Amino acid sequence: MPSQPSPQLWRGRSAGGRVVFVLGLIVGIPIALALGLLLLAVGVVAAVVGLLLWLICAGAAWVWFAIQSRERIPYPFATPPPSTRRTRRVALSGLYLTLVPRTVGAAARGAGWLFAPLALLVSLIGVFLPRWRARPYVAVFTLPAILRKIVNLGRRRGLLRDGHDALLLGYDDFLGRAFPLIRDVLDWWNDSDGGDDYVPTPGLPDVPGGLLGLPLGPSPDPLGQPGIAAGAMRRRSIGSLRELLLSQREIDDLCDPDLDDRADVALVRVVEVDAPGGRRWVVQFASTKSWHPRAGAAPNDITADLLIGAGAEPTVTRAALDTMRAAGIRPGEPVLLAGFSLGGMVAAQVASAAVTEGLTVTHLAVAGTPLGRIGVPDAVTVLALEHVLDPVPRVEGRDNPVRIQAGTPFLTVRARPPLTHGFRIGSLHQSTAYADTAAAVEADPPDPRVADVLAQLREFFGPPQRIHDHATSRAGGLPPRPSVPLYLHSTVEEGITRGTLRQTVRRLDGVIAVDVYESRSGFATTILWNADILVRELDPWLIDAGRTAVYRGLLSLLARRRAVGIHLRLQARATPGITWESTVQRLSDGRWRESIDITVDDRADPAEVGRLFPGGTAPVVIVHAPDAFDPVLDVARQR
Repeated sequence: MPSQPSPQLWRGRSAGGRVVFVLGLIVGIPIALALGLLLLAVGVVAAVVGLLLWLICAGAAWVWFAIQSRERIPYPFATPPPSTRRTRRVALSGLYLTLVPRTVGAAARGAGWLFAPLALLVSLIGVFLPRWRARPYVAVFTLPAILRKIVNLGRRRGLLRDGHDALLLGYDDFLGRAFPLIRDVLDWWNDSDGGDDYVPTPGLPDVPGGLLGLPLGPSPDPLGQPGIAAGAMRRRSIGSLRELLLSQREIDDLCDPDLDDRADVALVRVVEVDAPGGRRWVVQFASTKSWHPRAGAAPNDITADLLIGAGAEPTVTRAALDTMRAAGIRPGEPVLLAGFSLGGMVAAQVASAAVTEGLTVTHLAVAGTPLGRIGVPDAVTVLALEHVLDPVPRVEGRDNPVRIQAGTPFLTVRARPPLTHGFRIGSLHQSTAYADTAAAVEADPPDPRVADVLAQLREFFGPPQRIHDHATSRAGGLPPRPSVPLYLHSTVEEGITRGTLRQTVRRLDGVIAVDVYESRSGFATTILWNADILVRELDPWLIDAGRTAVYRGLLSLLARRRAVGIHLRLQARATPGITWESTVQRLSDGRWRESIDITVDDRADPAEVGRLFPGGTAPVVIVHAPDAFDPVLDVARQR
């Protein structure tokens, strides 16, 4: 061990030290003053530049606010003047999202004029050299042409390949083939005479055993199979535009029946409505489930997005038409097509193709969907919901058309929902966020024409209803693809993880099955954590303290995976037909907003509904304090 120097008494500076000290003051003070003056000048210049930038940004925000205030498109919420930093940021974000795609389109059209002679020369060379016919790289003059070029270049490298036939199967039949144990449990759950405890059906086929060729015994934990709770939550009716978008979140998650972040099928939901004047139909399509550039079994992927943007018809659109024919929709029966994001684009394509199919599509209801370049027949009434900061409806660089003639209007309602904590634009492109906007539009229509369209849509939401879910996939034996080609965040981190939370909740008294999973119901990076729970009785969970622990665990996942919110759903064996669900998101001021929905279908006992919910089953919004769901004890950080 090295020895430490012994302490010494300081005896003051020597003569040489005093000389050096004086010289340091003589030289250092002017240098320090010069550096100070230089830094002061830099600070003044930076302040002037910052002031100029602030004035430019503030002026741009006010100009954009004035332009938006003169829009003919009705708004359910008044756009605030950009008088504060937060409102200026909202206005400038909207300006940015609007200008970027328009700039791309303008540059492409400008390139068309500049490179037209070169493109003609390439075409003439291609008469004699066939190889050049396949390389018109300069022939990219419009946004659809850019997308077509991207698709063609991707196909040459084995990416973005479509053109497959569509395979169609009832969703229950699909579960019976791919996941027979899940189908067996769901049959027991929906059978009121099936007893209180699940007993597997004798002779139930074992898919893993069949694949491995091993004589496996019965499943050691049949109710622990992922996908049981989510599959049991399928709704039996849709009663409003808001419920239509809540149904959208459900079918998007059902596209992943084994809940392992792989997209296996695209789900098409067909609602048969026995209206007084004859049958009506609601057909709803899934949004983008996989952002992997290689096309897989599920046709609702990024390949379909790019193909529709390029003006082509992908497999998912053909599958939608096949589903409508298989559902038994007859000519003359009114049809409402609906979808969110990609689902809305598919609905618009189906509305155009339905004319040749002899189907009577009368209405189109979409949310977060770019429709500016997709032709919709004039005979179809369109209601489109858009969030002002959602970039997806503006990705094509063209606003939706405005058609206001009586009978078949094309109305776009742009909303400004509350921004969540951290101002993440991804949280605005969610079907659940659009469900809240739909509720506000239904409660207070921003325009008489919107109110008239909503009154027409209510004719599709009346009882009695029968919901038929269909699973569609690409033919050719394609494998399932991951939701994203790579993950930027680890799925296993310190603290409560998905697996431990799921196991903990299953240990609670009265819990039958639990699914905890990520719902990518918007962008590829937008995560909404879900917990679907099947219980024996609903009463203990209706007490605030009964579900706070689950909220704490889900919020732990939310913080670790940069998610935008949590969603909890409950169904009880003792009270069939009742689904309790809530969505929790953090507000900009740190508080938590909890939105509670209670769905009651035809199986519910009115007496039980009245006992459980004496205050009624209308949607409820509760705002909690910032520390309402703080952990009681952070075990992960103990040493």
